[in-house]
Amino acid sequence: MGNLMNTFTFKINNGEVMELTQCGIDHNVILEGVKPLYIPAGDMVMLLNLYRYIKDNDIQNDFINPHGKNTDER
Repeated sequence: MGNLMNTFTFKINNGEVMELTQCGIDHNVILEGVKPLYIPAGDMVMLLNLYRYIKDNDIQNDFINPHGKNTDER
């Protein structure tokens, strides 16, 4: 099962295509598009957890939730 290749493809607002690819469980995620980027697996998990936290708590964030009603003041 470690040789799976998973790909997500999205059309983005500049007319380009963004593609996220992972070649196996716990492998880096490769972001293809305007400028290729390699995201370590652990960082990808943290990004997804941050997204979930922002959305679940309706926190204002310019990129994820610009119309959020709350602030994250810890």
